Amino acid sequence: MHSIEILGEPSRIPGIEEIDWFLMEYLSDWGIDLTIEHRDLSKEGVYGWCMSLHGNEFFIQIHNDLSDEDYTKTILHELYHVYQHLNNEPRCEICAHQMETILVDRFNKSL
Repeated sequence: MHSIEILGEPSRIPGIEEIDWFLMEYLSDWGIDLTIEHRDLSKEGVYGWCMSLHGNEFFIQIHNDLSDEDYTKTILHELYHVYQHLNNEPRCEICAHQMETILVDRFNKSL
């Protein structure tokens, strides 16, 4: 079973549909604790980060002022890093970036 905590005040309601879809589609065999914090990341120059805390606990930060399209791409990108970690794959930004398009397409087809 997954535990999800959403923190901060994004400019839009977080896309829980994207999160639920990814967890069920790609991480259904895992029980993870996931915290997603929405905050201003403009000084860092990124839309999001993913950190493995310990075991199956992860912390994702998402920029708090993204368009719907950028939010979907970013959350799926960061969740792909969770997938990489749990499957003992090396963290690969190029791979995660390439997967954004595939994941967004698969998510949109699931609607």
